[in-house]
Amino acid sequence: MAPIYACPQLFGQPVQCIFNSSFRNWTWVWIGNFLGTALVALLLSISLTSAGTVAPLAAAAGGKGWAVVAAKIIAINKANVLTKYEALGSTGFFLAFLRGVIANWLVCLGVTMALVSKSVPGKILACWLPITAFQTMGMEHIVVNMFLHTAGPLLGSGVPFSKIIFWNFLPVTLGNVLGGMVFIGMLFYSTHRTKITNVLPSIHDEKLERELAAELGAR
Repeated sequence: MAPIYACPQLFGQPVQCIFNSSFRNWTWVWIGNFLGTALVALLLSISLTSAGTVAPLAAAAGGKGWAVVAAKIIAINKANVLTKYEALGSTGFFLAFLRGVIANWLVCLGVTMALVSKSVPGKILACWLPITAFQTMGMEHIVVNMFLHTAGPLLGSGVPFSKIIFWNFLPVTLGNVLGGMVFIGMLFYSTHRTKITNVLPSIHDEKLERELAAELGAR
């Protein structure tokens, strides 16, 4: 989200074009992420329940095998939809939104920090701390939630998907957009306003172009 907002600004494209492209990109990325995580959740639920022959909660009571993992996913699904958010009403909706802001702020910070290194170990080290921080603090990222809150109902949590969408997916998605766009993308743009035409040399430099393409992930 941060690069999508900031990069077109650096190239001097119209604002209307930027936002149209950004929202179209976010929509397709959201759908693609949901389909991917839903597929993984389906496969995992089949595995954890031994193709539906094992009840996760009943098996977990005895502390046996993969059913314990399934029971943990069910508990997270219930807690992060019903207990933490629905039970608190509008305050819960706001908290889900706020945690979404913080989560993607840190994720986009990790992506931005990874750009300072050209080596793979350096990139991993740079993005590791912010991403680990958001997980440790219990913040909400929509892609992670897509998996957890799709797997939960498939495993038998009993949480209606309508509640998942309203009390988790909606506020977390809005928070993620704000956190990535405002706190990273807009700040990045405000400190790097120089148009790309004023930065690149007028002489054609293939090596520089390859380096820029690599940094922007265009290989």
